[in-house]
Amino acid sequence: MHDDPMISTSELCKRYGRSTRTLHRWQREMGFPKPVIAGGHGAESRWRESDVRAWEARRSQAA
Repeated sequence: MHDDPMISTSELCKRYGRSTRTLHRWQREMGFPKPVIAGGHGAESRWRESDVRAWEARRSQAA
């Protein structure tokens, strides 16, 4: 799983056209994955690309 690309918070916000607050709300309410590397002190969080794609696939199947 080390070859799995990582996506930053800013990349996700651009991808969905949403804010970081929305990503946090999606985590609470819609099962959006949690970051594997938490940001802080100016650093961005990072998500696995495969986790994000799996969430997108589940959302599209539910629609």
